[in-house]
Order: sequence, then C-alpha cells, then structure tokens
Amino acid sequence: ATEADVRLVVQVGAYADAAKARETRLKLEKAGLKTYTQVVNTKEGPRTRVRVGPFTSRTEADQVAGKVKSLGLPVTILTL
Repeated sequence: ATEADVRLVVQVGAYADAAKARETRLKLEKAGLKTYTQVVNTKEGPRTRVRVGPFTSRTEADQVAGKVKSLGLPVTILTL
C-alpha cells in the first residue's frame, strides 16, 4: 500500500461501561480532538471503542497519540 492508501486511527480504549466511554470522549473533545465510537461484540460482551482519526500519515497519528498520552490516556495506533 502506498502512503495515500493508508488510514490510521488512534484507539484510546474499548469500554464495557458506556459512561466510561462517554467520559473518555469528553476529555478528548475538550482537548480539541474529534472522536468517534464503534461498538463491537466480544466474547466478554459488547465493548465501545473510542477512537480519534482517521489519519492518512503515521506522523499525524503519532502527533495525536502524543497529545492523547499527555491527557493520561492509553493509546494504540491501528491501521484500518
């Protein structure tokens, strides 16, 4: 894949508790980051993924990941 074909997201967490997912989104959005969620069914039950992105460059994803870490939140950069 070329750089133009790459789509990356910063995943901040996958929460069983909807209130915790909402709290995380609010913290990110107050910091100026646009978030979205995705609900997935796992063998442990439904989880709400909180993500920022997508981004088309690793540099951009890394910059946002640094900002998220500075808020005291975990980050995982994923390729879509």
